[in-house]
Amino acid sequence: MPNNRKLKEDIAYVRAVTERATAPTVPAIHLLWAVLGFCGFAMVDFADNLQWVGIYWCLAAPIGYALSAWLGRRASRAAGVANRELGVRHGLNWLGFMAAGVLGLALVRAGHLTWQGFGSLWVLLLALTYFQVGLHLERRMLPVGLTAAGAYLMTIWIPGFGWTAAGLALAAVLAFLGFIGEPRHEAAQ
Repeated sequence: MPNNRKLKEDIAYVRAVTERATAPTVPAIHLLWAVLGFCGFAMVDFADNLQWVGIYWCLAAPIGYALSAWLGRRASRAAGVANRELGVRHGLNWLGFMAAGVLGLALVRAGHLTWQGFGSLWVLLLALTYFQVGLHLERRMLPVGLTAAGAYLMTIWIPGFGWTAAGLALAAVLAFLGFIGEPRHEAAQ
């Protein structure tokens, strides 16, 4: 029947369009984390007491997380994309990052890791998390993951201002993603 074939083609078209539909990229989230990250990383090099760095991140990370979730939800609603599952996956991914970092405190408390090493561990976890986000959720995050891997090495091997250099590198790639905005999608053929 010719109608069945046309119906199958229509269903295939709708399926292809919905599979390509994703939540919009929110440049403000990238810019937010570029600023928060650069400030937090630079503090390691410039703060008289590293305890202030911990206090900064104890405040900045949850506030930034909540603000990112709010910005993402708002942008998705404005774009008409209601993909709650994707939002939950992003949220759980970043909660997993924070939980793994907090669990790293056990290494410090047991004497297996210094506080400086603990900071670098967070950057390594950040690299892995951004890479996983890029691999499984949003391809545009792959360069951030690779940059974070380089930033991890900077925190270990660059004396003096390695943390500031690492923060600048991460801020630059995040700001770049924020400024280029939404990727262009090809029209369906």
